[in-house]
Amino acid sequence: MGYIENNLLQGEEIKFEANLHWLVYFWPIFLTVIAFVLFGFAVYMDYTSAGLIGLGVFLIIVLIWCLEINGGKRYVVTTKRVIFKKGFIKRTSFDLMLHKCEGVMVEQSILGRILNYGTVVVTTGEATNNYNYIRNPFGFSTAINQQIDNNIHQSGNNQQSTGQNQPASSQNP
Repeated sequence: MGYIENNLLQGEEIKFEANLHWLVYFWPIFLTVIAFVLFGFAVYMDYTSAGLIGLGVFLIIVLIWCLEINGGKRYVVTTKRVIFKKGFIKRTSFDLMLHKCEGVMVEQSILGRILNYGTVVVTTGEATNNYNYIRNPFGFSTAINQQIDNNIHQSGNNQQSTGQNQPASSQNP
């Protein structure tokens, strides 16, 4: 079990988990291909040891870069919160209570529409939270809205069962 699963509130369940889109790794992948081409050129020019050392150093840098991009990020919608967690060693967690959400917006570029990624913006009265490069951003925003709707209907049913917000019964004289 991970950090999020170990820190759920009583009665809280995970309903949706969003992932980063593969496009966030475009530049590391592109530069790795370039590094292998340069390594092939170094071998052709008989600089094998220098090329191998350079390639090894570069691949270590790209690996660290990819770990920084991903950074153990998790985007989770539960029955009560939207949770964002990042970090392997130093952990940062941000919880947004669903009952405080005022709006959910999805921003997509043309490439984002084609490749199905975008930024999901969740607003409250106090803050705006951007979740960038989310794969299937409309699935994430729909999950948030669905849980907000479920919570509204659930709290409405609780108020009716306790007698709150019910009209007073008329008495005959």
